[in-house]
Amino acid sequence: MAAAGDLFPQAASRYSVSVTLKTRRRAYWALFGISLSQLLLGTACLLALLLSRNPAVFLIEHDIYKVHRLFGLHLPSHLLSAFDSLVLAAFAVVTGGSILRSFQKTVSAEIFYFSFWLSTLSFEPLRLLHFLLALNGEADTVLGAFDKLYMGIKIFGYICLFISGLYAAGMRSERQFAIVAVAAATSAFLSLALPVNSGIWTWNLMFKTGYGSLITGFTMATILITIADYLIAIRMRGDKAYYPIAVGMASVSIGAFFLGRDLSPAVSLVSLLAVTAGGILYVYRLHSFYLWQ
Repeated sequence: MAAAGDLFPQAASRYSVSVTLKTRRRAYWALFGISLSQLLLGTACLLALLLSRNPAVFLIEHDIYKVHRLFGLHLPSHLLSAFDSLVLAAFAVVTGGSILRSFQKTVSAEIFYFSFWLSTLSFEPLRLLHFLLALNGEADTVLGAFDKLYMGIKIFGYICLFISGLYAAGMRSERQFAIVAVAAATSAFLSLALPVNSGIWTWNLMFKTGYGSLITGFTMATILITIADYLIAIRMRGDKAYYPIAVGMASVSIGAFFLGRDLSPAVSLVSLLAVTAGGILYVYRLHSFYLWQ
């Protein structure tokens, strides 16, 4: 007896797409909710930080206090960190909402994994919570656990960004949630293996973690490989529509990288422009591409 899928191939295909859309939309809603909760957490942390007593003294004692200057304004380094982290969380919320609105009837593996990376950006306010806990005398073991959690989330996000590029370049697999689970397990293993030096603070309000240069190299390599994959997609798909998608990916990923490093107000503002323009270009043009497939 013939299977239903053999007798009605179009109906089976439509049913499969419908199920995939519903499952992914649930994932998008979950990621949007996570990002929104992190933005609210970051806002609460900023208010607590503004009301706290002499955070600059703590930073001076640990040799990570600096006053930045821009347009005649003076901005303490910890407030620059707060600005950068909240901007990234807000970007994750706004862009996640845009994905929810745009990708209602289109299936895109690229945007699926991009959404996981996007959501990890919203966890940047954990840096503010880490700093507040230190100000209130929390034990180094608890703070060290925060550092590992923070690094694990960042590693997971960049693995997902890398996978997004692989799908753009032609990778095909229907077990996408299983791939996410493997990425999460890998990032958890790597973060647990990272040593944390509780005696040294860094500019991003976290403890110094081991293999810092290696992690930075891994991050930049992941970004560059992902951009290259999106450029390869132009040849693989034979469609020049992927040119602006690749440009958007380059702008949003590089901008987010520098926005999270708290280098200076000028760098943060330029990075914010790059992230905003890149996010709009990437989501809009990728949605347009899949809408006509």
